[in-house]
Amino acid sequence: MKKNFFIMISIIMLFAVVFIIGNGHYFFKEDAPIVKQGMAIVSSEQLENNRTIKLNGEWSFYPNLLLSPQQSLNDYTNQRISLKVPDKWEGNFQFNEDGPIVGTYHVSIKVPTEGQYSLFFRYIHKSSRVFINGMEVGGKGNPSTSFTEFQSENDDKFMVIGQSKEQILDILIQVASYNQYPTSGIVYPIEFGTTEKIQKFYDQKRLNDIVASMGHIVFGIIYLISYGQNRKRKEELFLGLFMILMGFYLSFINMKIFFQMVPIELINNQIRLQLGIVPLVNMCLTLFLYTMYPQVVKKKVVYIFVIFLGFTFFIYGISNPFYLDNSKVTEQALVILQITYIAFVTPGIIYIALILIRIILRNLEGGSYVLIVFVAICCYAFLIIVNFLTEIPVDYSELVLFLCVLVGFSSLLNYRANTTFMKLEAITEELRTHNHMKDEFLLKTSHELRTPLNGILNLAKLLMEGGQGPLKRTQQEQVILIHNITQRLGHLVEDLLFSSNRMSGELRVSPRTVPINIINEVVAEIRSVMSANSYVRLLVEVDLTLPPMLTDELRFKQILYNLLHNAIQHTEIGEITVTAYQRQKHMVIKVSDTGKGIPAQDLERIFNAFYQVKNNHHKDGLGLGLSIAKNIVDKLNGAIYVKSTFGEGTTFTFTMPLAEEDQADKDNSLAIVAQTPSEILQLELPLIHKGNDKKILVVDDDHVNIKVLADVLALKGYTAIGVDNGFDAVVYVKSNQVDCMLVDLMMEGMSGYDLCKQVRKHYDMLELPIIVLTAIMKHTDLMLTLQVGANDYLQKPVATDELLLRIESLLAVRQSSLDAIEVEMNHLYSQVTPHFVYNTLNTIIGLSYTDMDNTREALYCLATYFRAKLNVHYRNNMVLIEEEIELVKAYLYIEKMRFGDRLTVKYDIDESIQLMIPALSLQPLVENAVFHGISKKPEGGTIEISVQREGQFIRIKIYDNGVGIPAKKLQQLMNEESSRIGFTNPLKKFKLMKNADLRLYSEEGKGTTILILLPEGDGA
Repeated sequence: MKKNFFIMISIIMLFAVVFIIGNGHYFFKEDAPIVKQGMAIVSSEQLENNRTIKLNGEWSFYPNLLLSPQQSLNDYTNQRISLKVPDKWEGNFQFNEDGPIVGTYHVSIKVPTEGQYSLFFRYIHKSSRVFINGMEVGGKGNPSTSFTEFQSENDDKFMVIGQSKEQILDILIQVASYNQYPTSGIVYPIEFGTTEKIQKFYDQKRLNDIVASMGHIVFGIIYLISYGQNRKRKEELFLGLFMILMGFYLSFINMKIFFQMVPIELINNQIRLQLGIVPLVNMCLTLFLYTMYPQVVKKKVVYIFVIFLGFTFFIYGISNPFYLDNSKVTEQALVILQITYIAFVTPGIIYIALILIRIILRNLEGGSYVLIVFVAICCYAFLIIVNFLTEIPVDYSELVLFLCVLVGFSSLLNYRANTTFMKLEAITEELRTHNHMKDEFLLKTSHELRTPLNGILNLAKLLMEGGQGPLKRTQQEQVILIHNITQRLGHLVEDLLFSSNRMSGELRVSPRTVPINIINEVVAEIRSVMSANSYVRLLVEVDLTLPPMLTDELRFKQILYNLLHNAIQHTEIGEITVTAYQRQKHMVIKVSDTGKGIPAQDLERIFNAFYQVKNNHHKDGLGLGLSIAKNIVDKLNGAIYVKSTFGEGTTFTFTMPLAEEDQADKDNSLAIVAQTPSEILQLELPLIHKGNDKKILVVDDDHVNIKVLADVLALKGYTAIGVDNGFDAVVYVKSNQVDCMLVDLMMEGMSGYDLCKQVRKHYDMLELPIIVLTAIMKHTDLMLTLQVGANDYLQKPVATDELLLRIESLLAVRQSSLDAIEVEMNHLYSQVTPHFVYNTLNTIIGLSYTDMDNTREALYCLATYFRAKLNVHYRNNMVLIEEEIELVKAYLYIEKMRFGDRLTVKYDIDESIQLMIPALSLQPLVENAVFHGISKKPEGGTIEISVQREGQFIRIKIYDNGVGIPAKKLQQLMNEESSRIGFTNPLKKFKLMKNADLRLYSEEGKGTTILILLPEGDGA
């Protein structure tokens, strides 16, 4: 608070001191006026003094007359009076409604030497013409006794120069003013001196205004240029406009520098500029404070004041209500106009003052600098209002205002900039800390996730292989899904771990000699798995005679895939081209696309980890692909950069060092590598290496790879069969038992991808596992499409140990599936009641002696019954209702043979109904009705089967007039609390169907009705 109080007092005192020093001589009287009775004597000492001489005293004055030098003053001796200068006109005037009031001042000055002398006039109300020794030397406006010729001035300051004659300066000043305007005449001292001294005095005042006005304008332009460079800091825009407008305002007043450079003769136009610019200054200052301190300003209020100030500008800057007929100008009229203008301008000034006060009272950032400007504006506004109402001069105050505004607002912006810079430094340091913590988090999280994920994978693998006993087929399928999802999550963890390892400097590479044709391999495989409906062409332009590279083969493939995958994601229509050429000791590889391109502002950050382009609609992934590619390239002593034109396409270029001629491949690992065309080996196919009962089919168009793989499998004891194309593989699989397939992805004629689809038409993933060998990274998104047909995939070069482990695991899964089928078969066999089979067979045997036709029909029905009961290859648990009714009829036919006349069967079935229902759902219910209902009655009974439409539903009715079900037992059946599976199993199946309804009605001694309502549209 003390600091703010000191600032206020200092600025007020500064304005007061400058005001007194700069303007005190206008209204402080000197001890001895030099003009007496219209005559002044000036000595050499007075002229040699540094100060100008004020021609104060008693001048000769001729009221109501405009005397010219040609007229003799002696003729008007009777009308001459003595008038004090400076002073206002009072009395002795004849007010004329048809013309201005006029008068003529006269003084003679005795000078010590001949020469040129000058006079400086602050301003003379309201027009003047100056004569020295009979020569007109200047003036402002046009004094006249007629309003038609009269022209007023606009508070203009001017100087005149005259030549002395016989050491005498005879000065005649004609003055005219509005009728009934009391503040007319010479109201400020006239400065006299040598021309050199007065010119210096005049130039000082001009320089003061030039510095104040041009200083504002220059700094305003600087702030506008600063705003134009980023267009984000609007406070710079409004401060720049404020400074420029303030500079123009200062150039419109006092010495009127602007009007000296741009002559505007009409006084009304000058007044428009002077009055109209003030509300614009207030408007820009209000908007500046709003952008700097929005927390202390309400947006709606700001808009209201901006509109009000705009309205004020329109009134005074365009229409100019200050314009009055010269004959009607009175003191009262001008005072009213002045007060009205102040009333329009004052609210804006008061509102700005309130904003500044709020900033200061809330002790907001930079409040002290705002206080400097606030106090300076208040002081200057006070002086301007005083000048506006009383015409007391306020010279040099605008220079103080300029310095205060410049110091205050510049310091405020610098303070804000420094504060922002310090905050930015703190945030930067905090971000560095958080970034390090993030890296540590990724590293630790990745390691922590690896352990449970590996546990899930191993447990899933153990379950798939039947380590805990065989699973049902649906259970195996779910476990496989868990395994695949966990694998994908594991690949994501690998990417995170890779990124964290790179950040920790732990990225490991194993450079060796790698042939150039590896580019063709990767491109060909990616092309093979691209959608057939894609509008993107993938091209490769690589000369296979180029020298080999010194790089890590796996990492190189990862780089190339990441760049190609990125290009495919961002190219909807067009081409993606891969080119390679030698440049000195490096291989240059380019991946170009015609996609949407990358915005220029994103190019610098495109290789940052987790960074993704904002306008990118493909938000899949973590944004690590390009970051990983760049860091692998750097680790392999290469370089990578990008060029892109938004809307046209992108080109990624990376380099790899070339291998020296004498550099040998030191990779001693057992791996299957791609062969060059010169290494040709022809085998007699199909190649067969006999071993145990596990048959492995190898499909590869490279005979060398077939032989290597077959030999590895034979050493492990497997039976290996090798073919070199997909067509032969399909033929072999159809005619021979195969336990597992190894398929190369890239083959002529039929690709490995197409081969998988062909095999899957006949065998599912549990019946015939397939391992795909690919050059692409195993955890890429494109390779996920292979999971539709492949159980697993390995990346070339394939480590034989890993290959054998994968084969062993898949064979174990297949065996577990076979065991599960056997268990399921045994369970289904157990559902066939043995005594039912024995009784039926005995009945058929007895019937065969007497009725062969019925015997054949009975055997057909029994076959139908067994086919439905024992068919474990239902891939879909839903069957057509006619198939289920056929099973019901077969069963009832057999029971009819056994029961004879004791069983009556009635059918009411709409054959046009097509509906899918759960398999083995109706027959158990019918069997339950026969066994627990009809057979309990000595006389037998009737079974009615009905399938009819009922509105939008299909109504299935099973009725028997057997012994019925007790109420308690009936409740247990509906609550699934009964052990009678003949009813509970179908009930569970129908409950799984959407909108299905099963109802059970029964009464002891009268029978049972089962009513099933199914929506006709479902499953039909």
